[in-house]
Amino acid sequence: MSQPRWTRLSDIRRQLEKRWQKGELLRAGEQPDEVFPLRLTLKKPTASGLLEHFHDARRWATHWQGATSQNLVPEWRTVNHRQLGRNTLPVAVVIPTLDAALRQINRQNDARRYHTLAAEITRRFPVLAHWCRRKPLKVLALQAQWPALLATLAWMAQHPRPGLYIRQLEIPGVHTKFIESHRGLLGELLDQILPEEAIDRDATGVGHFEQRYGFRRRPSRLRLRILDSAHRLAGLDDIEIPVEQFAALRLPISTVYIVENDITALAFPPTPSAMVIFGQGYGIGRQLADAHWLKDKEVLYWGDIDTHGLRILSQLRDTLPHSRSLLMDAATLKDHSRLWGTEPSPYIGELPNLTDDEKDVYRLLGSLDPSRHLRLEQEHIKFSAL
Repeated sequence: MSQPRWTRLSDIRRQLEKRWQKGELLRAGEQPDEVFPLRLTLKKPTASGLLEHFHDARRWATHWQGATSQNLVPEWRTVNHRQLGRNTLPVAVVIPTLDAALRQINRQNDARRYHTLAAEITRRFPVLAHWCRRKPLKVLALQAQWPALLATLAWMAQHPRPGLYIRQLEIPGVHTKFIESHRGLLGELLDQILPEEAIDRDATGVGHFEQRYGFRRRPSRLRLRILDSAHRLAGLDDIEIPVEQFAALRLPISTVYIVENDITALAFPPTPSAMVIFGQGYGIGRQLADAHWLKDKEVLYWGDIDTHGLRILSQLRDTLPHSRSLLMDAATLKDHSRLWGTEPSPYIGELPNLTDDEKDVYRLLGSLDPSRHLRLEQEHIKFSAL
């Protein structure tokens, strides 16, 4: 016969631990009278359960008689049982104070540390009081990092949009690697303490931390090969330069290839008045946005024949609407059927900038083999096809 699952003191402690993990007990420290006394109902024997497990029920009731020594107050109710007569059973337990609740789960010291930290944080930055209330466990988990965090916030409050590289900052007690490894958290806090004009709201995500708060960013770089020896730069045909410098090049060539696979780009044959750009995946359109001189060139994009390759092509046309695809057609796909792979996370949205033929390829990827989304990686295409 299975043991009845009536509420025991250990169950009450689990309930309190759940409230702790949700931050409820730490938030209750501000106005404990709104939460305590806290009454929790008990799962108790039913009439049939009392008859079937009478001795277990007596032991269970005795278990709760000892709760008063735990600073808990059980509520008792007398019930009349047709066969067992009058019996007094606990129906609920009252936790009189926040301190009593914290003692049950041994969190008194943690609570004191949190309130000390929150008081210091809000003393330095009153605007962070709401953030501390929303994320009390995060405040507590970061107790060792708060001196460096507060020093960084104070420096940024005095130097909004500093125009420096993060590695240039000299904040006592704060290594710049600390800032780089805590960008997500610092972003949450800086959004609260900085004036609106000091934040670039269009720059979102950890990857745009520098832009959002006015730091200098490591220059984005673009690699290219000049395929015509007559147009080499100081004798160089394979160069990598900042994107801003590429935008100002104005090379006297007529054709620009954009190729995703590095080895393919390196193996590109000599071609009159042409160059090849080493692709950057989804970033390529953004990197070429200011290279207005490309608008007068023939631009051909060669990527993987899969949903993401076609999506990159579609996005590239937001920047260079006249660009064409190369070897990304249905004939190339079918001609390499023995080299098809499976795309693990295909894109399934609309691709508005594709031509009709390219849209047909996009549909083919999901229909040629109903069990999977096909992909043909660029490096699997016979180089002779180029």
